[in-house]
Amino acid sequence: MAQKIKNFIILGRFHSPTGALLLAWPCLWGINIAKPEFLLLLKYTIILFFGAFILRAAGCAWNDILDRKIDKQTIRTKNRPIASGKLSVLDGIFFILVTSLIGLFILYHLPVPAIIISLMSIPLIIIYPLTKRVTFFPQIWLGITFNIGILIGYSCITNIYPNFTVYIMYLGAIFWTIGYDTLYAMQDYKDDKLTGVKSTVVKMKNNSGLFASCSYLLSSIFFVTALLLNGFNLLIIILVFTLGLWQTYYAFNTKITEIYKFSKGFNNSNVCGFLIWLGMILNIYLLN
Repeated sequence: MAQKIKNFIILGRFHSPTGALLLAWPCLWGINIAKPEFLLLLKYTIILFFGAFILRAAGCAWNDILDRKIDKQTIRTKNRPIASGKLSVLDGIFFILVTSLIGLFILYHLPVPAIIISLMSIPLIIIYPLTKRVTFFPQIWLGITFNIGILIGYSCITNIYPNFTVYIMYLGAIFWTIGYDTLYAMQDYKDDKLTGVKSTVVKMKNNSGLFASCSYLLSSIFFVTALLLNGFNLLIIILVFTLGLWQTYYAFNTKITEIYKFSKGFNNSNVCGFLIWLGMILNIYLLN
């Protein structure tokens, strides 16, 4: 039983929280861009932060069920619980049902507009693992799916649907995800060519770092525009743009042969996500 619980933890990637944090930061940015009172911010930060881990866990299990045959042929993923046979497909479905029930409980505590946006994201999550079979740009679909939390977070605070400036932030986050997930996909480049999996890296090959850097640069421009339009302090805007330039520079100097850089670039974006969130918090409560 203890071993099975451990495999469920691995299935939901609870042992490796970076992906869940990259899902959580946009949710928290969405809260912050509405500039809420502290108690309201605290309430929905806790709810959406926890929800990001649960949603990511369910999504990972769904991905592993669909990709189990591909995962067996990929060095990085061959030891995943379902691919390696440590858990069955039925175990995976059971895990998805449990995490989905927890997700429904979380939804119950959100305002109606946030609930509706959350429900609209479910088809995007279901379809995402299939996109790598039909397009070289599954990272775009991931960006659209992974960052819908910005819209949810904003609606939690305002109890209305997002306005134009929030969608600018959302667009920036989409490009941000394209950037970091391209770096992440570089580690599977050789295996993906053999298994037929499509990605921006398989398409861009030696230009993958350049592609990721352009995505980061675009994300920074959209982030700065959104923050300017929402009246954030110039110091925070400079911080956000500087972080974007750092990620842009790192990606530009990452070659497809430099294996040691891929995960570091992915983790750098997690740090930047936290610093953007922290900068927005400082702006709301100290610089206004």
